[in-house]
Amino acid sequence: MGAIDFRFRPVGTQSITRELTYEYLRKMKLSPAASFESQDIDLMFQEMEEADIEKAVIGVPAPTDKEGFVSTGNKKIAEYLKRYPKKFLGLASLDVSELKCCSDTIEYSVDNGFIGVTVEPSTSRSAARFNHKRFYPLYEELQRRDILLVTVMSALLGPYMDDCKPEWVDHVATDFPGLRIVIQHGGWPYSREAVGVCFKQPNVFLVPGQYLHYEFAGSDDYVIAANRQVGEQILFGSVYPNCGPLKEVMEIVNNLDFKNPVLLKNYLGDNARRLLKIL
Repeated sequence: MGAIDFRFRPVGTQSITRELTYEYLRKMKLSPAASFESQDIDLMFQEMEEADIEKAVIGVPAPTDKEGFVSTGNKKIAEYLKRYPKKFLGLASLDVSELKCCSDTIEYSVDNGFIGVTVEPSTSRSAARFNHKRFYPLYEELQRRDILLVTVMSALLGPYMDDCKPEWVDHVATDFPGLRIVIQHGGWPYSREAVGVCFKQPNVFLVPGQYLHYEFAGSDDYVIAANRQVGEQILFGSVYPNCGPLKEVMEIVNNLDFKNPVLLKNYLGDNARRLLKIL
């Protein structure tokens, strides 16, 4: 079995503008994937195959006023799930600035074969922290229906750095112990806090993505934690297209300092399969 990529924006969908993607890649001193430059989805599938990525988890953010962020919407993701069922697993974005509409979106996600939903309060049009009490009825519904909840936390999202503190997830995980929660971007730069939340909360999982692969400050924390404490709670995410070519990403991953092949296998796919109940 190949890898499951838990952070992926395929050709034809967007979360940020192309200009912002190129600016990010320039800062990271990375070359863009050829498929991103050409916007060729068949080439993207070829790159996935060459990198041994079996499936990618895809989604787009809810509408936001954050500069440079865009959204192609849940309907586009649903279209891709129907067209490429062997390639993609989908996340539906919930617009928490319109909470009264979230139940309808959850129904839409279930009816269209999505594996879960995303909630990104800090970038919503009514910015708030993940643990705001007004979101609790939504979390209660997701827990009751056993629907996976994915959020994104890193210093780059804001509006303020402390909006991405993993402790906000700890509050929710404590109050909703049956709710499966995934933190994409690994809560960076609060990598140790994020690991601590996972160690404390068996229902919380991390996708460190580029903050592990590209030697950010604190990236070693994720590897140490995978080796010792939370080896079954860390998930691979390439962050395509905000990464180098996928084959290069996999070369980096295969050279990470995991202590044994089982931990690497867990990271690349088995943890995701257990989380999604497909192993």
